[in-house]
Amino acid sequence: MTTRFKARTSTPVLLCVAAGLALSACGNGRMVRGYVFDKQLADAIQPGVDNRQSVESTLGTPTVRAAFNENKWYYVSTTVRVRPVFWPDPKEHRVMAVAFNDKGVVTDVENFDLSDMRSVNPVGDKTPTRGRDLNFFQQIFGNVGRFSGAAPVGSGPTRGPNG
Repeated sequence: MTTRFKARTSTPVLLCVAAGLALSACGNGRMVRGYVFDKQLADAIQPGVDNRQSVESTLGTPTVRAAFNENKWYYVSTTVRVRPVFWPDPKEHRVMAVAFNDKGVVTDVENFDLSDMRSVNPVGDKTPTRGRDLNFFQQIFGNVGRFSGAAPVGSGPTRGPNG
């Protein structure tokens, strides 16, 4: 009788625990990607006052340095909502662009947010190549019979084409 009683009381508990675990997997999570901004530190950067060294000591190393202009640094931060099965959904986005002159003094500080973010869709076209278009079976069986039974170069007594 006690075995039946334990089975009856533990089943609902196990079902509740399993349902709780299953529902927690469906929850939304937030994740910060990139630089973690401190508003006071970011607002402290002043054009004409700060230089490369002071910016780096205040904000840290930049997320990205401009590829063709070493005088522009970018601090990028994106907060996304992460949901199971779906792509991450950006909720907050901030880019701080710091420009320097040739002497390394800050000339401009620009801030961009989520409204400035653009979606880039790559082109799905194919690049044409020279040669033959092979179907599936030609690719699989195309080399059958193309090779003779001769030993490969370098495996004979001469050890190569030049002896």
